[in-house]
Amino acid sequence: MSQPQGHFTTGEFARLCGVSKHTLFHYDEMGVFSPSGRGENGYRYYSLAQLEVFNVIATLKELGMPLADIKAYLDRRSPRELVALLEGEEAQLDEKIRALRQMRGLIHRKAALTRAALDTDWDAIILRREEEALFVLTRLPPLTTSRDTAMAISEHVLFRERHDIHSPYSIGSMIGVEAARAGDFETGYSHFYTRVERRPKGVEVFTRPAGRYLSACHIGGYASVGEAYGRLIGCAETRGMTLCGPFFEDTMLDELSMEGYDNYVLQISILTQGG
Repeated sequence: MSQPQGHFTTGEFARLCGVSKHTLFHYDEMGVFSPSGRGENGYRYYSLAQLEVFNVIATLKELGMPLADIKAYLDRRSPRELVALLEGEEAQLDEKIRALRQMRGLIHRKAALTRAALDTDWDAIILRREEEALFVLTRLPPLTTSRDTAMAISEHVLFRERHDIHSPYSIGSMIGVEAARAGDFETGYSHFYTRVERRPKGVEVFTRPAGRYLSACHIGGYASVGEAYGRLIGCAETRGMTLCGPFFEDTMLDELSMEGYDNYVLQISILTQGG
C-alpha cells in the first residue's frame, strides 16, 4: 500500500510538529497519540486533521500535565471534558504567571539593590534621610555559638515561609545602642528582620521611622563588625548627635555575589537627632 493521499509519513509529520520521530513512536506506544493508519509495509501515516490534536497534547505537556493524564482525557474526550480541562489548565497557568511576575519583581529589585551597594562609598560614614520602612521580625536568643546563629536564621526563614513572605532583601539584625557600646555582639542582638515592601496579612510588622540615619559599611566578616559600630558611635559623639536606637545591620553584598563571610559587605545604620 502506497502513502495515502493527504497523509504524512512519520518523518514528515514530526517535522511539521517540531518533534523527533522518536517522540511520535513513544506517544504511539503509550496509546496517547497514534497514526491514523498504517501501510502494508508497516509504515505509520498521519493525517492533517491530527496536527491540531498533537498541538493540544504538546501544549498540555508543556504546561506540565503527565502523558498518562493526557491519555486519560483523550480516552473520554468530549466537548464538556475539553472545556473543563482547558479551564483547569488556564487557572493553573494564571497562577504560574502570577508566581513568575513575583519572581521577576524580586530579581529586578535584587539587581537594583546590588547596583546601589556597588555605588556606595564603603569607606565613608554617611548621613542621609531614609524613608519609613517595614520589617518582619523574629526575636533572638543569645547568639553565643555559630549553631545558635544558624538555628535562629533557620527559624526566621521558616517564619517567612509559613507566612508566604518574599523579599529581595537579605536578613538583617537589630542591636541596642548600649549593647553595641559595650561590644556585646553575642547576646546583645535582639531580632532578625526582613524588610518588606508591603504589610503581609496576619503578621505583626515593625515600622522603622523615617528620619536622618547615620550609616557605615564594614568588610571583614562578622567577627570584626564591632569596628564599624565604633566608627559610627565615635562619629556621632564628635558631631554631637543623639543615637536613637536600635542599630540596623544589613548585608548589602552576600553569598550571591561574594564568596565567604569575610568578603560580605555589611551596612550598619541608626536614626539620629541633633548634630
